[in-house]
Amino acid sequence: MNILGIGGYSHDSAAALICGGEIVAAVAEERLTRVKHQGGVPREAVRFCLDQAGLKPGDIDHIGCYMRPGLRLAKRLPYRASQLWRAPLYSAAFMGYELLHNAEYARGMRSLCGAGTRLHYMHHHPAHAASSFLVSPFDRAAILSIDYVGEWDCTWMGVGEGTAIRTLQTEHYPHSLGVFYSALTEYLGFRRASDEYKVMGLASYGEPEYADFFRKLLRPEPGGRYRFDHAYTQWPYLPGSRCGYFSPRFIEALGPPRAKDEPVERRHENIAASAQLVLEEIALHLARWLRETTGARDLCLAGGVALNCSMNGRLLREAGFDRIYIQPAAGDDGIALGAALQLHHQYTGGPRLPEMTHAYLGPQHGDAAIEAALKTSGLACERVPDIEASAAELLAEGNIVGWYQGRMEWGPRALGSRSILADPTRPDMKDKLNRLVKFREEFRPFAPSVCEEDAPRYFEGCARSPFMLFVYPVKPEARGQLPAITHVDGTARVQTVREQDNPRYYRLLRAFEHRRGVPVLLNTSFNVMGEPIVNTPEDAVKCFQGSGIDALVMGDWLARKGG
Repeated sequence: MNILGIGGYSHDSAAALICGGEIVAAVAEERLTRVKHQGGVPREAVRFCLDQAGLKPGDIDHIGCYMRPGLRLAKRLPYRASQLWRAPLYSAAFMGYELLHNAEYARGMRSLCGAGTRLHYMHHHPAHAASSFLVSPFDRAAILSIDYVGEWDCTWMGVGEGTAIRTLQTEHYPHSLGVFYSALTEYLGFRRASDEYKVMGLASYGEPEYADFFRKLLRPEPGGRYRFDHAYTQWPYLPGSRCGYFSPRFIEALGPPRAKDEPVERRHENIAASAQLVLEEIALHLARWLRETTGARDLCLAGGVALNCSMNGRLLREAGFDRIYIQPAAGDDGIALGAALQLHHQYTGGPRLPEMTHAYLGPQHGDAAIEAALKTSGLACERVPDIEASAAELLAEGNIVGWYQGRMEWGPRALGSRSILADPTRPDMKDKLNRLVKFREEFRPFAPSVCEEDAPRYFEGCARSPFMLFVYPVKPEARGQLPAITHVDGTARVQTVREQDNPRYYRLLRAFEHRRGVPVLLNTSFNVMGEPIVNTPEDAVKCFQGSGIDALVMGDWLARKGG
């Protein structure tokens, strides 16, 4: 049976394909269209998935989509109607938008169907939950999904057992942790719904001076509940960038929002630290309730907020679970996988799929395409017999290397297929990368990749972290060895690498260890700020030529600037 899942639509649209009980392909639309956070119908992603399996639209038995439009309208329209007296123009415009958006969404999803395809509109948060639990190593687990908003629910809590997932309770709009963090992102001068990771990085520089203020704004309640004091917000009736998310009362307490190009001040760092702390406290409150209620020893996380690696690290240490699993595409793009998995089990009755241990499910471009792109570019290049040794030598000499290998990663993290790599032992490497390659804010940290069996030597409590979704403390004795990946608070967002999951990347780590003494590399995504991670060899060449990357390794080919 061939089952296609569709994730996202308002943003981060994606497709995933399951054929005969195997995940064949998964990719976000942005990687193919080159438009960051691309929304709409993911036609290019669907085309890739079908091509990967040698299928036509008529060969698809079922398509699962990321939300139920009828439920969304049934919840959102009455709520917006109730807010007409407070914000008549916005509320009326929003209701019109909802009607148009849902009609376009339904029409777009139908356009993907072949003659014999059955179309299913999936419940947003249970599909999030399925995307994590059904590829986890756990037969039974508590599940927590935290998002901006689905049809109406913002936080979902449940339990999975075998192939069944059961809802325990939900929190609905406007009590959204995702909106809270997105609102802080905009307040601090970044782009909401895309730059939240900047706030997470900035938080490490600050002190939680305003934590008590945010605890008044966002408070835990008994029974695994929480509530907002919306006296400080205006997203329940007038959200968005035109008027902002926060009320005058909030601005009076914390000061004016930061404009995009204004300097980051100590006040901004402390606000970020305070908001991050309170988010973590609420997440811990929810996770501990799940632990007590379900008796489960393991936890699966999903939803866009599950990309908050600092929160995840604290849950791992303090929530009382033995293990936590998050699949690499935790946001709305990942619903493509969850929807396909739900339909697979519903219509085949088949057993659980194997644990997802790697994310290499995207496009791959072969040697001929790589050679053609390099030759067309005019770059001086050569084919190297031991590319891992050559790349390790370049890295050990202090060069920044673009690393392009195999199938592209599923999810927002570069995990050794579309990566920019550097020597983590050099104190100046972080600033060099931010200034010359990534063209981004100087406070942004970089992450390490490490051979899995060696991770406990360098990172406290880290045994396995294949998708770079948890922050771990760098051991005090290792911080001097690894200054370029040790954040200001002494932590790092770790990716562990197993030889069976990515043999070439693993060999590179070992070759680098032979030269510099550590099986660790600085690993950041192969892109510059504002662009998606590279997909084709041509994308990689363009990024290489337009940035301060010193060398480009694609397959067995090596190119360096200036010959």
